[in-house]
Amino acid sequence: MLVSAKEMLQKAKAGKYAVGQFNINNLEWTKAILLTAQECNSPVILGVSEGAGKYMCGFKTVAAMVKAMVETLNITVPVALHLDHGTYEGALSAMEAGFSSVMFDGSHYAIDENIEKTKEIIRIAGEKGISVEAEVGAIGGEEDGVVGGGEVADPDECKMIADLGVDMLAAGIGNIHGVYPD
Repeated sequence: MLVSAKEMLQKAKAGKYAVGQFNINNLEWTKAILLTAQECNSPVILGVSEGAGKYMCGFKTVAAMVKAMVETLNITVPVALHLDHGTYEGALSAMEAGFSSVMFDGSHYAIDENIEKTKEIIRIAGEKGISVEAEVGAIGGEEDGVVGGGEVADPDECKMIADLGVDMLAAGIGNIHGVYPD
């Protein structure tokens, strides 16, 4: 059974431990992560980028695969299936497909539009018990063909997004994903 990332992160905060998120892109990698989480008795977040979702034949396929693997492998630790850096449309699709957590990356929008789209994602996710992560200030690097330089988010904008009731906030702090530029 999949759980929202919110539940496991609240328990981790209270218990003073971390929860790893590992992005998946195939069955073998997913199996290794699940078995290791079970062996370590550790909750785990399985992250899926939109590119990986497409590669794996869509979010419905990914969700069905992960749910079947959790059952077949007798995984008893909490598992969240999380859309990583999703578009608005991607977040809607992932929620419809059965993901238990989504990240809506609205950092490339003006703050007013980011707020409006984030509010809508929160509303829909709330009806389904799905956790929501939102982003303010682009996290740079290259992922799925998108290149960014890494920004430091405006603290006031971070507060505006946090005050919407997101479960997790990704704030750009000048960091980047992927290969670091020379």
